[in-house]
Amino acid sequence: MADGGRTLFCRVITPERTVFDGEVDRVVATIADGEIGVLPDHAPLIATTKIGTVRIKRDEEYLVFATSDGFFKVSENLAQVLVEEAVPAGEIDVDEAGNRVEEANRELEGLTVEDEEGYRKRRAEIERRVRMGENLVHVARKYGEA
Repeated sequence: MADGGRTLFCRVITPERTVFDGEVDRVVATIADGEIGVLPDHAPLIATTKIGTVRIKRDEEYLVFATSDGFFKVSENLAQVLVEEAVPAGEIDVDEAGNRVEEANRELEGLTVEDEEGYRKRRAEIERRVRMGENLVHVARKYGEA
């Protein structure tokens, strides 16, 4: 960690569990406007995240998580990533992620308009699942261990 300086802590949290909780050197998250990097003593902020990655540098180790949309909060040297789904790159099953994309695409093809509002909500939810599945495949291929 940073020598002699303040320490940054990071938590990656889903509704089911805390995926990561520890001392870090740097956190880079995908937010609505692009990416943001956070070092110790960063100004407080709250941002919405979009489907993408959270990359953490801890000593000489780099950790990468495929993440869904959610929130990113920084306050008092604590960076928190609050998302529905966060999967370490090395734990992603590419075949399973690909199957998720195919299944969601089949649902999209079979989606019918019964009521306009329900249709839009259902379509948006399925499209979100497609993007998350594609993100899992991308992160696994780019950052996952062979």
